[in-house]
Amino acid sequence: MRKKYFGLMLVVMLVLGLSTLSFAAASKSITVMASIPGVSSALDVTVSQVNASNNVFLQSGPNLPIDFGTLTLDPVNSIFTSQFYYAVDIGVNTNTGTSWTLTHTANSIQKDATNNLDGNVNVTFAKQTSSSLGTVLQKVSYANSNNVAYTNSQLTGGWLRLYYGIGTGSGDASGVTPIGANKASGAYAGTVVITLTP
Repeated sequence: MRKKYFGLMLVVMLVLGLSTLSFAAASKSITVMASIPGVSSALDVTVSQVNASNNVFLQSGPNLPIDFGTLTLDPVNSIFTSQFYYAVDIGVNTNTGTSWTLTHTANSIQKDATNNLDGNVNVTFAKQTSSSLGTVLQKVSYANSNNVAYTNSQLTGGWLRLYYGIGTGSGDASGVTPIGANKASGAYAGTVVITLTP
């Protein structure tokens, strides 16, 4: 009986010993890889037309002009107004880590050498962090918007949005006046250039 018991114990010990050996700790390293290509600096510009009476965005696109249309004479205040203002969103697509600067160049909105709208248009520079949430950086006249610049460090966490609107006599930037009823009639045109430099 003792031999059987001893034999059974020996078998149990061997089985337990083999089980312990078969579950010994082990590890294996597996490499995880991905390669992200560099994205060269490029401007992403969207121009949006906005209804001036209710602030509803009407149409947007990269090639939409800032066209205030045929202005309407307000007979009470004797000024010309527009039913639109414009929002221009400017993003910079890059992951190179290189510092960059966005510069706003304003070329006169003119009819001829003596008639222009440079003192009648507001330009607001804002840092947007969502489509509806932004912080005004500065508001100036179109005449004073030339060579205004912002760097990537100033726009971290957001993008640059520019608002362009005809002066109304209320809430205008310094130096902006409404377009009076005596302003010379005709077509006025100018250009805005946004330049990205490394």
